[in-house]
Amino acid sequence: MADNFRYLIPEKIYDDIIQKVSDALPFILRGWVFADRRGDFGIINRIHVENEKMRSKAHKRPRSWMRYKKAKIYNMRKFKQEEGIDIAWEWHSHPSGNEKLHMIDKQILNYLSMGVMIIVCPKLESNDNKGLLLGWYYDKRTTKKPIIEKMVFEIISE
Repeated sequence: MADNFRYLIPEKIYDDIIQKVSDALPFILRGWVFADRRGDFGIINRIHVENEKMRSKAHKRPRSWMRYKKAKIYNMRKFKQEEGIDIAWEWHSHPSGNEKLHMIDKQILNYLSMGVMIIVCPKLESNDNKGLLLGWYYDKRTTKKPIIEKMVFEIISE
């Protein structure tokens, strides 16, 4: 990722996704983040939440790594071609409020060799967490030890 690349999210979209994830507690929600690239900016313009049937209470390994990878690539291409999207990233929630990558998240990224994992944390009154959306860029194509960089999203007013 470029050092000077910035990730922006309109306040309305940010508040909406944090509220959806908070309302779904204790379940994990998942979906897609769509953004437009404008120079050195990635500006989120929409967030899609997957079907309610996809909910679970714990991180789970994909049943088939190859099927997971093919489905992800297929969906990314479909969104980019059919809807004219510049950037399509998968996201999921961490009901615990932990912003770090879960062991299964790391296994998925390791299998893919490169990718972005967006994590959404709900509002939690137990530790005054006001909610959080952040990303993790992962790349192990050129080094033995993977490059893992935090992607902090800046909230903007529209």
